Amino acid sequence: MTEQPTEQMTQAPSTPTERVMAALSGVLGSMEDLSGYLDTLVFSVRDNVDHCDAVGVTVVIEDRARTAAYTTAQTLEIDAVQYAVDDGPCLDAYRNRRENLVDLPAAQERWPMFTAAVDTEVKSLMAAPLVSGSRCFGALNLYGKTRHAFDHSDLALVRLAATRAADALASVLELEGAREVAAQMEQAMASRAVIEQAKGVLMGRHAIDETQAFEVLRRHSQNRNVKLRTLAAEVVSEVVNGVGHLGEGELPA
Repeated sequence: MTEQPTEQMTQAPSTPTERVMAALSGVLGSMEDLSGYLDTLVFSVRDNVDHCDAVGVTVVIEDRARTAAYTTAQTLEIDAVQYAVDDGPCLDAYRNRRENLVDLPAAQERWPMFTAAVDTEVKSLMAAPLVSGSRCFGALNLYGKTRHAFDHSDLALVRLAATRAADALASVLELEGAREVAAQMEQAMASRAVIEQAKGVLMGRHAIDETQAFEVLRRHSQNRNVKLRTLAAEVVSEVVNGVGHLGEGELPA
């Protein structure tokens, strides 16, 4: 008699939390693994939290805050303001190991320099500290374009994702050391310029928005098993050399 598969074995993840946890399974062994893991994390959280328009991960290593993964360039802009004024909900979440669930228009008293400097359509922000063991590594940051986009019902999923991110960072830091991880993050940040250029090419060629352009790059990077920055450099090079692939013709499936 053939054993029938159980419902648990055959049923796909059905709740937002199950989908995020399924996306974040696996073991990390290097900084390269960590970069891909954090990219997967931010997109998975964005896709599974209602009214969430963007997600980023702030990582603090050797007293310097860096955005290690993000879904849109707008995330980088908001983070850059916080890093420049050395204040804001994400840095506060890291320093005080507390969750911040705020509407930015009403946050002037808590973070006056940040709210005065930031110019964005984002109205809501949630920040959860990345805590693993006795250490805090940064914050997981969610952004919404409407006021009151997030509520306490979203916190359980965000806490789980933040814990996964923190554990992944702890694992890689133990394997490679803080200085090496920091250096590799700097290299990753330097490669963002060409990724943003490639997104701009796709947006102009195909009349799509930034999120769609990034999804095209990310999908082809995974399908071809090449690094995102390598694929982005190819797209930019194609424009410079007058040839077409991702940058011209029909939008790739």
